[in-house]
Amino acid sequence: MIQSIVFCIVAVSAIVALFLAWYFYQQARDKERMFLIEKGEKFEDILKAQKENKFKFIFPWLQLGIVTNSLSIAFLIIAFIVRWLENDQELFKGFLITFIIGICLSASLFIIHFISKKNKN
Repeated sequence: MIQSIVFCIVAVSAIVALFLAWYFYQQARDKERMFLIEKGEKFEDILKAQKENKFKFIFPWLQLGIVTNSLSIAFLIIAFIVRWLENDQELFKGFLITFIIGICLSASLFIIHFISKKNKN
């Protein structure tokens, strides 16, 4: 019961954070447009300039892969520490499965990074 409540709180917090980031971005962009209109710029010129200078978001696949790989190695170390100190086979298997999933995920993120890098060239 407690785990589901914590999960709901984290999920709602993430959604609220994403919404607020989007809202403040829109608000700042609208203020910039209003300032340029007050300076005497034409609205069509402002839209044209924004389309030409549009920021292209490049997802950081490599950085995400490095972080995932580091966390996977940490889970492997924790698995061996649990096996050595607690001698708990089930917990060891759980951490080992998490390590394997993390390594596969980080390998796929590395592959995605290099494939998308080749497509840009």
